Amino acid sequence: MIAQRRSIAGKEPHERTMSHDYDNDFTGWAESQAAILRSVPQGLLGLDTDNLAEEIADLGRSEVRETSSLLRQVLVHLIKLAVQPEAEAADHWIDEIMAFQGDAVLACSPGIQQRIDLTRIWKLACNGAIRSLERHGRRSVHLPDACPFSLDELLRTDLDPIAAADKIRAAMMVRPLPS
Repeated sequence: MIAQRRSIAGKEPHERTMSHDYDNDFTGWAESQAAILRSVPQGLLGLDTDNLAEEIADLGRSEVRETSSLLRQVLVHLIKLAVQPEAEAADHWIDEIMAFQGDAVLACSPGIQQRIDLTRIWKLACNGAIRSLERHGRRSVHLPDACPFSLDELLRTDLDPIAAADKIRAAMMVRPLPS
């Protein structure tokens, strides 16, 4: 779930900073609010501050998880397209890439970008794509250890799935020799 953002017009200067954080870095705002709640004595005003703080912090973490999941799906489908560009499912993979990537672009704020672990997402995507390709008869897929894309490249509004798959394919061909 991506939280709805509110306008900061007409607020006092100290309120604008808090709203600015809410509007531009919801995850950071949620972490900050959770920390404030944790500093409030338990039971004050009848609030369950510990659990309330954890729920607020989890709202921010859920946005990071959502964006990470979308990017993982983009990469899984890009890998499949890179490995089997002639597959019957290639057009479907392209559609999926565009849908997942568009949703990731819309979901990702600067605060979320700072918290994305692209290395981990790449490793999970490689594992998922390899397992899927193996189930469909494709063996011996050797993917690069490092993601061939930066986060900024994956979040470009003009991402070209064919060019991106070509980039993965090129990275697959340039593997270092074993030591």
